[in-house]
Amino acid sequence: MAAVNIGKTRQVFWDDYLVDTEKTTASARMIQPTKKECVFEFDQKNETFSISYPCVVKDEAGYKMYYQPWIKEGFKPCVCVIESVDGIHWHRPHLDIFDNDLAENNVVIDQVKDGVFVFYDTNPACPKEEKYKAVGVAKIQYSDGEEKTALCCYISSDGYRFTLSHPMTRFGTFDSLNTAMWDGEKYVCFYRSFHNIIGVDNSEILDISQIYSHSKMWSYATRDIRVMYSDDFRHWSLPELVEFDDGKDYPLYTNNIQIYDRAPQMKIGFPVRYCERKEWTKNVEQMTSYLTKKKATETIEDRTGRVATDCIFICSRDSKMWHRFNEAFLTPGYEEEHNWIYGDCYLAYGLIDSGREYYNLYTIDRHFSFGYSKPLNRYEIRKDGFACYMAGGDEATLVTKPIVFDGKIPHINFSTSAYGYIFMSVLDEDGREISGESFEIYGDNIDRAVYFADGEDFSRFASTPVRLKFRMRDAKLFSIKFE
Repeated sequence: MAAVNIGKTRQVFWDDYLVDTEKTTASARMIQPTKKECVFEFDQKNETFSISYPCVVKDEAGYKMYYQPWIKEGFKPCVCVIESVDGIHWHRPHLDIFDNDLAENNVVIDQVKDGVFVFYDTNPACPKEEKYKAVGVAKIQYSDGEEKTALCCYISSDGYRFTLSHPMTRFGTFDSLNTAMWDGEKYVCFYRSFHNIIGVDNSEILDISQIYSHSKMWSYATRDIRVMYSDDFRHWSLPELVEFDDGKDYPLYTNNIQIYDRAPQMKIGFPVRYCERKEWTKNVEQMTSYLTKKKATETIEDRTGRVATDCIFICSRDSKMWHRFNEAFLTPGYEEEHNWIYGDCYLAYGLIDSGREYYNLYTIDRHFSFGYSKPLNRYEIRKDGFACYMAGGDEATLVTKPIVFDGKIPHINFSTSAYGYIFMSVLDEDGREISGESFEIYGDNIDRAVYFADGEDFSRFASTPVRLKFRMRDAKLFSIKFE
């Protein structure tokens, strides 16, 4: 087994990349976020029908959250923005860029076709006038003179005034929040398409007009995620269907894929899981939100009230193969008038660092509760705490694959109960112990230095392949980094 060189990078215990599963008895678990409070109320007249695709962007001034209120007549959304310096207190900037009779006119893009994603481009070579980029569906003139629908790029220097710039691709459907980012080496874009289309080979790459020409697509095809790459955000590779290591194939709506800043070799995502029931039953009629579901069906289309959505957690090291937890990361919650309907659990794109041990995440709820204001609800999740390896009330162990590290002192993100503990030791490549154990580690901290009980320095094992062993009871291990 070849050693994994981790250097001084933070390594998260969300998958088995570092874990020797044959020697490990601790269990991999996903962790759900904790719901906190409503931090903003969307109550302007263009916001009470429906809101989609909140997207958080960090820039020099703080945070911008872009979102799309849908106008009932014709369902033509625009893109609006609210702002915050701390992720807790939000306000609408009064912009007046477009003619609008809103009390607080915070519209930044008028009359878009579907999902629009905004990000701040961190590529050092990016021109100043393109530092903000938006990705969305639009009709644009091609070089042959024909106007075509495509996934397009809008550009802006200030995050408020956007100009439709150029097409990116036509190979997909794009009816979702399609995400893009600079990953330090290249641009990566993740977007929506479909497979299992009747009469179409899954290996075929179809453009948007070809896909929509298949009349049975909505009933039988599977919503999926595609990935493509670019060096300049203008010329893109052909799309590839992303893969999941669980062998399952089910519909995913948004992808919410982003780089995880504390371990930038990792990409994480929070896709919405699309769950369509084929019929109304006596159980549905007993649900607290039955009338809301029925109204959505009558106002939008038949399937709308029969769909429920939740959110899952995925992670990847190469953008193509993804580790997926099939347990829900976020559920609609206890039944009430406005939940258990299409549009629940759409996490806002992006994490906001609280400055403490957790990140803030957000949802805009009451998606299809027409005529009601929409609450922006805040959640908290521990840093590195989307998943972990854990031991219950009985002792269990985690043994890594052979690794090579740099540094003198390991730092772990962990939690235990008062009864719990973690002990760490070093093994050779063959699994023989070559160190004593660390001091007993107990408590709850995102950055705890680990020391040998005999006072020896971990640096004696640096730059040579070794395994790490964690002996645990009633404990969770989230990440490790050597310094």
